[in-house]
Amino acid sequence: MRRGALLLLLVTAALSSGTPLSAQTRKTEIKTPAGRFPLEVTAEYLGMAGKKTVVRIRLSSPELSKAAASHGMRSFAGELRGTFSRGEEMVQAFRYPVAGDVTDGKTFAYSFLRPLPPGNYRLKLVVAEPGGREVGEGAVDLSVPEVGITFRPEMAPAEAQTLPEAEAIVIADEAQPREPTDSTNPKLKILPPSREAPVGLLRLEADVEPPITRVEFYLGDKLLLARTRPPFSVEIDLGNLPLKQTVRAVGYDETGRVVDEDAWAINEGSARVAVRVLPQPDPASGRVRVRVAVQSISGGIAKLVELFLDEKKVGSWTHEPYVATIPFDQYTRGNFLRATAVAEDGKEANDIRMLKGPSATVENVRVDVVQLHVSALDKTGHFVKGLARDDFSIQEDGRPQAMTGFEVADKLPLTIGLVVDGSGSMEKGLPFVHEASAELFQNLIREKDHGFVIEFRERARFLQELTGDSGALQRASRETRAEGATALYDSIILGLYQFRALQGRKALVVVTDGADNRSHVEFDTLLRYARSAGSPIYFIAVNIPLTDFKSRKAINQIATESGGEVFAIGSASKITEVTHRIEEELRSQYVLAFRTDSQKPPGQYREVRVAVAKPGISVRTIRGYIP
Repeated sequence: MRRGALLLLLVTAALSSGTPLSAQTRKTEIKTPAGRFPLEVTAEYLGMAGKKTVVRIRLSSPELSKAAASHGMRSFAGELRGTFSRGEEMVQAFRYPVAGDVTDGKTFAYSFLRPLPPGNYRLKLVVAEPGGREVGEGAVDLSVPEVGITFRPEMAPAEAQTLPEAEAIVIADEAQPREPTDSTNPKLKILPPSREAPVGLLRLEADVEPPITRVEFYLGDKLLLARTRPPFSVEIDLGNLPLKQTVRAVGYDETGRVVDEDAWAINEGSARVAVRVLPQPDPASGRVRVRVAVQSISGGIAKLVELFLDEKKVGSWTHEPYVATIPFDQYTRGNFLRATAVAEDGKEANDIRMLKGPSATVENVRVDVVQLHVSALDKTGHFVKGLARDDFSIQEDGRPQAMTGFEVADKLPLTIGLVVDGSGSMEKGLPFVHEASAELFQNLIREKDHGFVIEFRERARFLQELTGDSGALQRASRETRAEGATALYDSIILGLYQFRALQGRKALVVVTDGADNRSHVEFDTLLRYARSAGSPIYFIAVNIPLTDFKSRKAINQIATESGGEVFAIGSASKITEVTHRIEEELRSQYVLAFRTDSQKPPGQYREVRVAVAKPGISVRTIRGYIP
């Protein structure tokens, strides 16, 4: 049997976490290159989330699991994709990563939740390898009833390797009844996605109220699709580059009149809130309704929201709804609308809409404060402490920049991510990696500091998500094991993504011994992402051959661009010396800040240079950044 055929839906029913109110089981087949295998699909109807029935889908194919095990397969990883359709109309689409093992007669359990309006559906399932190649498919008809009980998260507790309880919490939370609205309250709201990512597939859904009967979704100014009945949702391919983008949802009534619109900001860097200005002119009434869409990022809260027409303040709020009405004649005489949102950390998010000229479109106006993590070294390579603010100077694209902030890094919170190569070739060196990595966390993590541990082979996985528990990080550091291939680039992006909404010092430590041979992203994509992340990356390169020029060049470029360093060692036994060096540097750094005066648009690279006005001292920081 071909291995690709075995990287399939090796799934079976998980232990029941409680008897559902109603359920139905359908039998079909999973079609693979190795043949057809029976597939049992069980749909459990748990309760109502608003007007939708929460359905738990359980999938079972023991024969396929046995076939995989009989051919020596111990573990697998892939992706489950699917759609719920009514006739020719696709109602919902989804995709989930799947991974597990089938050793010792084990059968892999998989289930997932979907909220669906009651009705008849065709559920189509597709299984793909990590590289994206489809290797199996099946389909079944389901009849989703209306259930006479309100869905609660405890009806769907977490199940190992399958259903995350957060999914149940989100579904229940989104279905909470809303307070009665008046004419100023929004009639359309983009709901927070269950999973956010800087690249790849993003699914957004809009919650609408009457009289909205039609919703159009735009990415920037490009119309993606229009929906005339629930669910008012869209799936967007963000591509491989983490670009700043805006998704808009525009709601219309039966006459085609715009009722309301909302916006969702993508890839806002370390911002805690994002803001977008959404004017709705109505010349017939002589008024312009302006909504300020405010988005929470990683739990950020807007403490104050203000709206300006040119320099005149026309609205100020401390809570939703953020809606103002402007006389139409004043609106037509204005040059721009500007909105600001101040987050709980005191940082400000801005957006502007030009009202005249060819640039009369939505543009970001950022509070362009750039932070630099700077290491100062003497001629012998020792780190220099005790420097003052006036000892440093900053240039961006050759232009001197005024320093707006200066801190000794040791006083600031630290988040350190450890990314460990768990491919088969690391087997002999892992005992040294375990001890040195654990010691790194033991020495570095103090009160207010945090860390995480990622292991990668064919795909990345968390051994420990972000935590301030030094003991948990040390234990996770000792859990890596060696087997499989190397998805290095994917894992670095996943590590950097954890820093996106964190303040303070951040550093990524990557332990690897070889070239990338399994990542979905290419090197240029990783380089661009590293330039936009603003976090130093330290590589501990274990026994990479001198003749492997491509690997050495790649990690050196990433480290240099990010302000990190490469430590090439011939034996894993020397890794402790390297982690001590990284620890010393992180405790010796300075954090400088400046407000850029660059006129370059977002997405263009800006070169940065830092100098110290003392002889014999050099500095190491990022070479540049992409805002």
